[in-house]
Amino acid sequence: MDSPMPTTAAPRTPRVRLTIQPLIVKAYKVMGIVALGAILLGLILYLVNNVYYFFDNSWVRPVILSPSHDKVLAATADESAAQQRLDQLEVEKARALVEKSKLQRSHTASAAFIEEMTPVVADAGKTLAAVSARRELSEAQLENQSAADDLAVIERELGILETSITHQKAALSRLSSSYYLKARGEQVVVGFVPYDNLATARPGTPLYRCSWGLVNCSRVGKVLSILDGEVSERHPEKDRVMRGVMIEMSLSDTRAGQDSVLFAGSKPFWIF
Repeated sequence: MDSPMPTTAAPRTPRVRLTIQPLIVKAYKVMGIVALGAILLGLILYLVNNVYYFFDNSWVRPVILSPSHDKVLAATADESAAQQRLDQLEVEKARALVEKSKLQRSHTASAAFIEEMTPVVADAGKTLAAVSARRELSEAQLENQSAADDLAVIERELGILETSITHQKAALSRLSSSYYLKARGEQVVVGFVPYDNLATARPGTPLYRCSWGLVNCSRVGKVLSILDGEVSERHPEKDRVMRGVMIEMSLSDTRAGQDSVLFAGSKPFWIF
């Protein structure tokens, strides 16, 4: 009787592989959905951000002024030039006053000599001494008239100098009160406002800072004043330079000065 032939067992898939494979497939699906959702969310946020800034006219860009900032350097140079001009005018005035004093003394001395010599010459007759006396009297009269003419000119010059000094003092006072000069010794935060946004950034307007782009916003200060002079700064979201002015701000949160943008008047989306 023939013995039975041995049979070979069919290979079996390990249980671990059967268990993990579906989980891996599900994980890939979840990751794909999450990635797609992130892409869609990013696209939506990008579109919302661009559409918002296309229509918005309330953004304010904080600018930290330091001693090396262009506007601070320009204000310092303008103040220094104005002070030098005032000093120059004061020196010119002092010189004019000295010249006036000399002319007054000369005019007084020549007038006294004329008054003393006139009767003497009249009684001297036609002697040689009389001729010499008349020559001296004539020279004194010419000197007296010249001093009088020069005094009139110097008085006019002094009047012009006084007017120039008054105007220069006023100009220096305006320059010295420039807000930019506050940053000569410490950092100061101001805000850049383009001309299109100026109507919404008037003095007293509240300022808002947003922690997450255009949402999670809170009030951080207000606009105090609009500073003189045109400036140019970049748009906070677009790579283009815009013309506008600087504003003085009062900030209750110092972190707001380091943000790329603040909003004047209200939150971008008032419910957030």
